[in-house]
Amino acid sequence: MQMKKCIFIIVAMLTASCSLTPNLDMVGMFYGQSPRNDTRFEQSLEYNKEHGVCRTLALPSDNYKVYVATDMHVDSTWRNLTEFCTRAQADAESPFTLILGDVINAQNNYPHFMEGMKPLAKTWFCTAGNHDIYFGQWQQYLETIGSSTYWFVAQTPSAKDLFICLDSSDGTLGRKQLKWVKDLLAVKTAEGYRHIIVFTHTHLFKRDASQGHTSNYTLEETYELTDLFARNGVEWYLCGHDHSREVTEMKGVKYIIVDAIEDPEKKPGYLIAHIGDKLTYEFIDLKP
Repeated sequence: MQMKKCIFIIVAMLTASCSLTPNLDMVGMFYGQSPRNDTRFEQSLEYNKEHGVCRTLALPSDNYKVYVATDMHVDSTWRNLTEFCTRAQADAESPFTLILGDVINAQNNYPHFMEGMKPLAKTWFCTAGNHDIYFGQWQQYLETIGSSTYWFVAQTPSAKDLFICLDSSDGTLGRKQLKWVKDLLAVKTAEGYRHIIVFTHTHLFKRDASQGHTSNYTLEETYELTDLFARNGVEWYLCGHDHSREVTEMKGVKYIIVDAIEDPEKKPGYLIAHIGDKLTYEFIDLKP
C-alpha cells in the first residue's frame, strides 16, 4: 500500500509539473526521447561534412586567450550569458570562445539562448549537455547550433593547437565516438601540435549520483579515456556539468571543471585560458 502511495505521488507531481510548466517535460529526464550517443555521433559527422566544421582558424599571435563558459541553463532570462559574451567580445586577445553545454534548461529555449549570445560576434564553439538533449531536443540543438563532435585547429604564426569537442551529454561517449577519438588522436599526435585540448560537458571523475543517469562515465570508460589522453599528449580536458570549479590532475593531464553561469547561480563564473608556449588558466567570478 505504501509503495502504491509513493507511485501515485510521483505520477501526480510529474503530471502537475508538465501541465503547470508546458516546456518542462519531467518524464523526458528519466526516459530519453533524443537519439542515443551513436546516432547523435553519426548525425554530427554528417553535419560536419555538410558545413565544414572541422577546419583551421588562422590567428595573428602565438599567444591568445579563450573564454570558456558552461551551464547557462537558459529559460526566460539570460543576463549572465549576455554579460559573459559582452566581456569575451571586448577582449581583443581572445579570437574565439568555448561553450561546454547545458545551454538551455527545458524545451523551446534555444531562441532565448541565441538571444543571449548576440553580443558575441566572434567565432564560438559549443557542445551539447544533458539538458540540451532532454525532452527530445537533440534535433533542435542540431538545427540551431550544429554538431557536438568535431575538431578544429588554431594556427598561430609559429605553432598550431588542436581542440577536440566530444559529446558526453548522456554520460558516455558511446562506442562509435570513442573509436573516432582514438583514431583521431592516433593521427593528430604525429602532426606536431603545440597543445591538444579536449572540451565536452560531463566530467570524468565520479563524486555522487546527483545528476541521475547522466552523472558520469562508467569507471571502465574513465580508465580508458584517462589512459588514452595521457598517451596521446592531451594537456587539458575542459568540462562543466557539476556547477562548481575543480581541477584534478592525472598522468599529466589537467581535468578542469568550470563554474556554472546560469542566472539563479549564487556564484556564477567562467574561465579564461591563456594559451602560448605554456597553458595557464584563471577562474573569473562573473559578479564581484
